[in-house]
Amino acid sequence: MPTYQVYNAGIDTGTNYLTKEVAYFLGGIYAADEKVTSRGKTYWAAPVRYNPNYSTQSETAEHFDFVTTISARVKGYTVMKDNIKGTALDSGKNRLPGFSTFFESTGLTDLLAEIPNLKNALFRSEQEVKKAFIVGVIDGRGTPDASVDKQVIRYLSLDCPNNDIGSFLSDVMINYGLDVNYNTARDRLEGGNPRKPQLRIKDVVYYLENIGYISPAKLRKLADVYRVKYGRATITRDDAFLPGLKYMV
Repeated sequence: MPTYQVYNAGIDTGTNYLTKEVAYFLGGIYAADEKVTSRGKTYWAAPVRYNPNYSTQSETAEHFDFVTTISARVKGYTVMKDNIKGTALDSGKNRLPGFSTFFESTGLTDLLAEIPNLKNALFRSEQEVKKAFIVGVIDGRGTPDASVDKQVIRYLSLDCPNNDIGSFLSDVMINYGLDVNYNTARDRLEGGNPRKPQLRIKDVVYYLENIGYISPAKLRKLADVYRVKYGRATITRDDAFLPGLKYMV
């Protein structure tokens, strides 16, 4: 049995420990930095979003079921996009297909202020807790940069909410042992809004074989490249770690 760190995340998870499930959703929360306040209460969201037509309806439903199973263990409330619209949990950011898991704040009001405490707890945690956090970061909003036609998987990328969060996520992944590249936000040469900071995981093969995805759609896209590039794409399940987690070798 793993030894979990005592940690108050500032959200209601029903536990005082940084477990795999808590770490998974904290990864999603910090990757997005989205909250909504309603009737005097604040809720933090761990969103899963897909570009239109990226994930089939059945794949999104399957992903939703897996995440709902995980969230039930830590008092999360997982809701499909269409059921968020017009409710007290609607932040206006739920336009793309997908779903979100919400947690009521018990004191967490600013992610940036909490980064040092969470970073310390993660760095003191066992590898499997860090792994669950990373899965949560990438599973919801991370995007594989891959091309079947070119037979290449360049990296797994995440547009980060701001430089501080991007740097924090990068530090956690480096501490775990991943090869990452982090680009801070910078002004566009043509003017307009600055580019978002982007985190890129470069050792994609290691990630797929050892960390994995819950998202059926993202793993399918990567498997298509694997079959063309390597002539194989064997997918294995690891529900004992997190429901629906899959690796590819």
